[in-house]
This record gives sequence, C-alpha cells and structure tokens, in this order.
Amino acid sequence: MGLTVTLWVLGGYILLSLLFLPFQYSYVKELKEMDKKRKEQGLSQEEMYDKMSFEEQELNFHVQGSILFIGANLFASLLYNWKHKNMDL
Repeated sequence: MGLTVTLWVLGGYILLSLLFLPFQYSYVKELKEMDKKRKEQGLSQEEMYDKMSFEEQELNFHVQGSILFIGANLFASLLYNWKHKNMDL
C-alpha cells in the first residue's frame, strides 16, 4: 500500500508540473531574454536584481524557490534548451 500511495503522489506531482509547464516555459524564456540584455548592458546579475522593482524581485523569489515549481522549472528549462540549442551556437 505504501508503494501505491507513493506512486500516486509522484504521478500527481508530475501531472501538476506538466500543467504548470506553459507558465514556467514563458518565465524561463523571459529570464533568458533578461540575461541577454544584462550581458549587453555589462551589468552583473546582482546589479540587474537591484534595478528590479520590489514586486519583480518577490515574484522571482517565489517562482524559483517554491517546491511546487521545481519539476515544472526543470521541464521548462529542458524544453527551452532543446528548442534553442542551435540558436546559441
């Protein structure tokens, strides 16, 4: 019974991650674009975050730090890297 419950919980988490995938993909895409702009401006990552509004900083903190989004972030990052692997070369 313990294995069955674990499999259901794991399956539910994967399903939840797949539901969040479109939102996380757009978030990862925006982060990559922000990183390109930051590099063009010659700013460090700390300087970029200092220029963000408080709301943007909090949003980034919660989206990156929540355990609910780890799977979706992983899937979105993998999908983004797979789609853009030839563009970064």
